[in-house]
Amino acid sequence: METNFLRKHKPLLIFGAILLIGALVFSNKKIDIKNSLTKQTSFPSHSVNLGKNVLNLQRLRIPSITTYSQDKILNFFIQNRTYYIALRSGDNNSSSLYAFDRKDNALLTQKNFGENGVMTFKTKMLLSITRGIDGEIYYIRHGVHALKNGNDVVSYKDKTTATKIALLPGEHQAYLYGNDNFTLADIKDNAFENKHGGFLDNRAAPFHGGLTLVQINNDGSIYGGGRIVPNGPNQIAGFTKAGKLIKKYGGVKQTAKDSISNLIDMTILKNYICVIDGFNIKIWRKDGTYLGHLDNVELLGENFSSYKLAPLDDNTLGILAYQRSGKTKLMDIAIFSLTLPVK
Repeated sequence: METNFLRKHKPLLIFGAILLIGALVFSNKKIDIKNSLTKQTSFPSHSVNLGKNVLNLQRLRIPSITTYSQDKILNFFIQNRTYYIALRSGDNNSSSLYAFDRKDNALLTQKNFGENGVMTFKTKMLLSITRGIDGEIYYIRHGVHALKNGNDVVSYKDKTTATKIALLPGEHQAYLYGNDNFTLADIKDNAFENKHGGFLDNRAAPFHGGLTLVQINNDGSIYGGGRIVPNGPNQIAGFTKAGKLIKKYGGVKQTAKDSISNLIDMTILKNYICVIDGFNIKIWRKDGTYLGHLDNVELLGENFSSYKLAPLDDNTLGILAYQRSGKTKLMDIAIFSLTLPVK
């Protein structure tokens, strides 16, 4: 038999029960949506047109990586299908090198690298990081460091102003460059020695405005990028190992379609020259034919800006891009691969 309290408040109790059930159902639906997003394993690839050429773009699935600003991104390179990303901390007091193995279209943390896939350097304002084929880690800060098996071999302590390292094939020599340096050094037992000025040292032609980028290919050819005069346009130039000019890329007039106004990064493939010029990726064939440019946002979507390039294979480049998160105000990092035609 119902009490007076139940008879009096029965409609209100029924209404409250309905609201509770509705809230539980809505909550479960929200959880399902969240779970369905986290279960996404890949991004669809799509074709990209560059003039008469058809390229293929693939975004890779990667664990969340953020940075405070794009200038904290020190390096991005690929060795034997392992992807490496080097970042400096927001306070500049340390740097980290991340390693990822690629499985299909996903990058997975390489558990046996460093500590759970990350190697940390407790060094303030570290300038650059790269890795040798035998596992040595090379970096520059108050000298050139070679780190292997816990041993840190320091060369030219406080005696070089170079900021980057470019290893030659076989890794018995390397060019130290940046700040108008382009010095060739021998490497013996992880120590750098016998350095002397190379053919692009001290703003030598064609980089009278400063050499900023260097890539050395497996065949020994050397590609440099920089300004042809101070505050002028940039060019990419290829040379033989002996320093003989092979080819130049990029117009000498700022108004030319193939001019490079704001050189951010470059990578050299078997048949192509690829450059980040401001908010565009520009591409040439090795024979000098300019194919055109790809706008960052149109190519990558979601307001991503490309920042680093790395060769993946003969006709595919890796792209490291970033975008500012509206929630955290940090830079979210994404990785893409862009495959060009074989010929």
